Amino acid sequence: MEIKIRGVEAKDKDAIESIIRDNENFTDEERYCAVELLDIYLKDLSPNVSIGETVKGEYIFVCAADETDKPLGYVCYGNAPFTDGVYDMYWIAVDPPWQGKRVGKMLIKHLENILKHENARMIIAETSSQPKYDKARLFYEKSGFMEASRIKDFYRVGDDKIVYIKQLKGAS
Repeated sequence: MEIKIRGVEAKDKDAIESIIRDNENFTDEERYCAVELLDIYLKDLSPNVSIGETVKGEYIFVCAADETDKPLGYVCYGNAPFTDGVYDMYWIAVDPPWQGKRVGKMLIKHLENILKHENARMIIAETSSQPKYDKARLFYEKSGFMEASRIKDFYRVGDDKIVYIKQLKGAS
């Protein structure tokens, strides 16, 4: 099966929302936020701008799609405000049947390639210390991210905020 990476389009809204809804790790509040960011992106999306070029808007969505063009996963990222070459990876999610099948790795690799052309220096990802996020943390670590900081009891007592960074080399 051939998987392609492309910018998220309006036609993908239902499929991306399904991926968000079916992700067991997300709380209802997180699902609402992820859908809200998708809506902001789709509202700001210019039909004359392709992913990889300068995109207007604070949030940018890219998806991995199967041969029928159905999204299998997505990543949402944006420039970290007030920084030089630092990008936040706000969300990365893969449809549960496709988890563990390299879709997430393909999305990360594509994001890195895009950001290298933007002269990015670093990608930041944040997650929870809760056991249900063990697979997410392992995914980040296997993808070359390193834990940079941990804020104890950030989300709630017993739930630390973990910040991962990935340094990018070879920016053009």
